[in-house]
Amino acid sequence: MTSRSAKDQILQHSEQSHAGSRSNADTEPSRLSAGLMVRRWFLVASPVLAGLFAVLGASADPAVGQDGVVLWKAYAENPEPLQFKSFGFHWAYSFWMVPTLLIAGLVRSRGVWLANAAALIGFVGLSTLPGLLFVDFYDSAIGQVAGVETTAQVAETMEGMWGVPAIVTPGIFGFVVGLPLAAVAAWRAGLVRWWGPLAVIAGFLAFGLSSVAVWGTVLTTVFFTVFAYELARGTGPDRRSGAK
Repeated sequence: MTSRSAKDQILQHSEQSHAGSRSNADTEPSRLSAGLMVRRWFLVASPVLAGLFAVLGASADPAVGQDGVVLWKAYAENPEPLQFKSFGFHWAYSFWMVPTLLIAGLVRSRGVWLANAAALIGFVGLSTLPGLLFVDFYDSAIGQVAGVETTAQVAETMEGMWGVPAIVTPGIFGFVVGLPLAAVAAWRAGLVRWWGPLAVIAGFLAFGLSSVAVWGTVLTTVFFTVFAYELARGTGPDRRSGAK
């Protein structure tokens, strides 16, 4: 009886171990699936969020299309809306370049080198351009404390520093080139149709040609939403295996 009882306990323990292993095996794929789904929707949402934050920034900008003394004077006299403007564009530029990094992980064959280049260029833009919006706060504060003339003197002094263009120029290049290149790589890989990259380029044109006015950023949001729809369509679970 003692021997049979011991065998029964061993069998019961073995069955429980197998059941636990099956439960863990079932849990792991679900966790992985949930994680991939969050990453996918972060990619899809990023272009739309970039457009919406750009609309916020343009709506609050106290010196749309201005530069030099006129711009610095407006910044000094309107610090509250300026903060919304800089906050909006900071996140607009950040979300703008997120797809350049995430698309690279989805492109495995055709377009892989384009995707690699876009990721590198996008990283350069992402690491630089959003942070440059902080300069707006300095321009405003200097103008409030010491006058716009001092702001102009500070800007002139900074123009003589080689490090300023060494940081700013690659950041602007990454901003302008990164997302269109990533969109072309996604098209080459079969993730988006041909109008996906065109929508991105159209969004850029609306942004720049409007001098970053509200109507231009609204159009940018519309065009980027088209691109986001293409990403959602091309990265769905039923189509992921079809990416080339």
